[in-house]
Amino acid sequence: MKKIIIILIILVIVVITSLTLVISQFRAERNEINRFNLEYEQYKDKTIYGTNIGSLINYAINNNEKYNIEKDGNGNYIDDDKYCLKIEIRMLSSEDDEQIITYSMETINSLGIERFVKNFNVLDFKCVDINYNSYGRVNKLVFELIS
Repeated sequence: MKKIIIILIILVIVVITSLTLVISQFRAERNEINRFNLEYEQYKDKTIYGTNIGSLINYAINNNEKYNIEKDGNGNYIDDDKYCLKIEIRMLSSEDDEQIITYSMETINSLGIERFVKNFNVLDFKCVDINYNSYGRVNKLVFELIS
């Protein structure tokens, strides 16, 4: 009888410990996602300069490299639906004022972020959209040139 009680107590302790670890891990992941999102959600509907866009592109590239996000044949990051972060810039075409062209961060990076900053440093951009992946983590920011 004593053995059965001891075994039951041990089983209860193991189950409670396991549940506590799972809940703790879930909370830690949630907190990490919330911290990450706060870094980027602050830009929603805000106007920032082109220099800030250059910095954000660098942050996004560093994020994708940190998590070894793969690239497709065109050099664009492939969304892994977990850690990938993308930035897009929308601007009116210089040839056709009615046409909006969307540039990916990879395109801007390949042309040179320094060149982008040099040409657009004091122009205003507005964050018009933020997308989230299935984990609730920010995975895309869309900026439009407004000046």
